Amino acid sequence: YYTDWFNIYATANIFFSLRDAFQEANRAKRTALASGKTDEASARQPWVYMYALRRNSFLMGGGSPDFFQWYRWADTAFVYETSNRGPRIWGWDSYLCDVGRVVSEKMGAKFGVYVKPHRGAPVQRALSAVSRNARMLYWYTYGPDYAKGDSFSQKSEALVLTSKVAHLIGKTEDVLYGSSWAKRAEVAIVKPTTSNIWMRWGGNKPQYVAAWENAKWVYSALSHAHIPVDPLDEEMLARDDLSQYKIIYVNGPNITRAAARGLERYVREGGIIYTSGGGLARDEANQPLGVFQAVLGLDGRNDVEMYYKPSIYRAGRVERYDNPAMVLAPVPEGAEIIGKGDFSGRFLPVIGREVLRPAEGTEVLVRFADGKPAVTRNRYGKGQAYVVGFFPGLEYSAPARTDSFDMSRDFRADRRSFVAAPALAVTRPVVDADQALVEGVLLRNDETGRQAVTLMNWAYRVVKHVKKGKRVNAVVGIVPFENLKIRIRCGLPVKKVTSAMLEESLAFQRNDGFLTVVLPRLEEGDVLLLE
Repeated sequence: YYTDWFNIYATANIFFSLRDAFQEANRAKRTALASGKTDEASARQPWVYMYALRRNSFLMGGGSPDFFQWYRWADTAFVYETSNRGPRIWGWDSYLCDVGRVVSEKMGAKFGVYVKPHRGAPVQRALSAVSRNARMLYWYTYGPDYAKGDSFSQKSEALVLTSKVAHLIGKTEDVLYGSSWAKRAEVAIVKPTTSNIWMRWGGNKPQYVAAWENAKWVYSALSHAHIPVDPLDEEMLARDDLSQYKIIYVNGPNITRAAARGLERYVREGGIIYTSGGGLARDEANQPLGVFQAVLGLDGRNDVEMYYKPSIYRAGRVERYDNPAMVLAPVPEGAEIIGKGDFSGRFLPVIGREVLRPAEGTEVLVRFADGKPAVTRNRYGKGQAYVVGFFPGLEYSAPARTDSFDMSRDFRADRRSFVAAPALAVTRPVVDADQALVEGVLLRNDETGRQAVTLMNWAYRVVKHVKKGKRVNAVVGIVPFENLKIRIRCGLPVKKVTSAMLEESLAFQRNDGFLTVVLPRLEEGDVLLLE
């Protein structure tokens, strides 16, 4: 464990001198500007920031360096490239952009993105970045085209979409550039690096891989419920004031004891935590985190029963869950999840389950068909803790893991409830569309106060299959939405709403603190200007 952290620090150390030199140069320029020794025009450029364009270990494959700790130690800018190829996980770019937003806010790093249009969804990916305070967009390609075909310049569809989003941002950048979220996130999510380290050092055991993948799909479920989140890391849990968050989702079996102490304090003082898939069971030495089970309301932990061995996502295809070679054990009929109350789904899990052992006084909210506890809630101090005894993120994704997926159909609200219901009980969406796969962000310009809503439609479906040699490839297309109803939690007076993409004014209503707009058509994305 500590060898892993040493490797991260030693690698970051390579950049320390460069980082310090750039920071000093920028600081000297600001000092000269403030003292009047130079005018603003002379000092405006060049400001210099540095970054290492690293592999996306946060969502693909695991491995160091840690995304949060790196920016505490090394770079002065957060930059990543949009490499993921699968339409069902293109929305994870919002996850990475949320990480970039939090890093830029908490650590003062600049934020930019290399958008690869030929890897799909350039409209949504660019809008996601500018919705989270990214100041640099670079249309990135491999080339030259005559030597390597992994580029977008010879792909007419990619060129059209790149032009489409460039024009859209150009028409609205006087509002979008220098904007921030109009309302702070009230929900946080944590994918512990400690779990990642023990997944790799433990030989990628199925229950650890499942927990790693589950954490990412938990984010997807919250996003599809239109719940804004702040990604945090274990050091933030241990040291930061967490009181702005009404609920914190922590999904991973291992967490540092210092982070566990921070979570205990947060719950005792009135916060809510949520974990699943064998979460919060062990510490950084991979030893049982027994003292924390009182917070969770559990009388010890059972081993996770694994029925299927999932794979780690590595930027290519999203795997199906019907490969006989990956079956570890038959799913017992008694493992069926029977929803109740706010948890409305009923289905047989594919991946596995942990039969929970609730302590005296802990509520059992949902049971498996055999009567064993599946979801519990424990009241601790002024707060409470939810434990879900299976992998709700992976089970949420399971119906969409087919060769003929339709994301507008396959991501179902009943399965999503096992992730989103605890958050929706204590908070409300800021931008709520009547289609789950439409993401909306309410922005306010830091200088002018002007407001806008960015809309990203992540819904794709397979329209046909094309045979290429021995391989059959799926051709996907966007699922456009007609007469999309959008509710915006906006406290400021609004006299006019304009669709920048459609270039027309929209009718709207105000009711109970919400602005309700009907958008005639949404394809990949749009920006609504609120005046």
